[in-house]
Amino acid sequence: MIELEQMVIELSEAFGPSGFEGEVRQKIASWVGEYTNVTYDHFGSLIAVHSGTTMSPKVMLAAHMDEVGLMVRGILPGGELRVVTLGSWWPPSLLAQPVVIRSREGDRLGVIGAKPPHYLREEERNRQLKLDDLYIDVGARSAAEVQAMGIAPGDPVVPAVQTRPLSGQSVYMGKAFDDRLGCAVLANVLQTLGSHHPNQVVGVATVQEEVGLRGAKAVSPVIQPDICIVLEGVPADDFPGNSIVQGRMGGGPQIRRFDPTMIANQALVDLLIDTAQQSGIPYQVAVRESGGTDASAIQVHTHGGVPTTVIGIPVRYAHSHQGIADIRDVSHTAALVREFIFRLDLKTVNHLKQNPW
Repeated sequence: MIELEQMVIELSEAFGPSGFEGEVRQKIASWVGEYTNVTYDHFGSLIAVHSGTTMSPKVMLAAHMDEVGLMVRGILPGGELRVVTLGSWWPPSLLAQPVVIRSREGDRLGVIGAKPPHYLREEERNRQLKLDDLYIDVGARSAAEVQAMGIAPGDPVVPAVQTRPLSGQSVYMGKAFDDRLGCAVLANVLQTLGSHHPNQVVGVATVQEEVGLRGAKAVSPVIQPDICIVLEGVPADDFPGNSIVQGRMGGGPQIRRFDPTMIANQALVDLLIDTAQQSGIPYQVAVRESGGTDASAIQVHTHGGVPTTVIGIPVRYAHSHQGIADIRDVSHTAALVREFIFRLDLKTVNHLKQNPW
């Protein structure tokens, strides 16, 4: 059994932008295959069924495999690559960052460039960078050199980042913590849950969340869960100047009551909070002003709807090359999910369905 911390490192460093999640899926399947029955839907999401003492209720745990990335759109005459985004980026965060282009002939390194400040006109200096201002430089001097490298339109791109510890043993810096941290929790829970819980647990690693929750929309009607917990790497809000902090790194899992795309089943949230309190697990409660997750799709793309909420692991600088997260938050999230599953049974889940607040 692989340790949770090693899962985080390997998943973070895996190549897997939206639509190209195969490397991540392979890792998860190799870790949970011994403990679950693994299948896949037609869109690429992984479905891992973990049987307890009963076949009902069906508890869905969901985490998305894809990371924000880029795709080569075209090659300029000088050899620079124009790109489109796979997911949401703030363009200034991309400038001067190293990337990996996965071509049909292997991985190629590049760096994101823009017109040097020495050549900027006054009006260019006074506006924010846009994606059209940026390009990838692979060290070529012509389009022919780029083509000789095997790079072509449609090739996916991700940050070139190694996952490393920062000060202290528990804090790591790396890419794709949104949502490889959730994937690590998913795999760890399926490995360690045991078979004495009164549920059928279905772990789902979804694809293409960052480009419109597409994997969740496709797989939810297939699963038809009775209840769902979405495991997500969420933006930490413990940055300077923020007066309301609900997602502090190191503060434990963040249990979500609301975001603009989802009003959680409040009784489900209350039961999670009670589970954390009874188990001595640190936690935070979130009412979000922005953002959304697979939860909004799973909640309504299931016949009759399904009680759903999000348990988030705080990530500083999500959707950038370098995120920062505390492994203790990942471990506490896994512990909370395990404890919660043992508190569920058919009677409890039916109560949550009939009494959502």
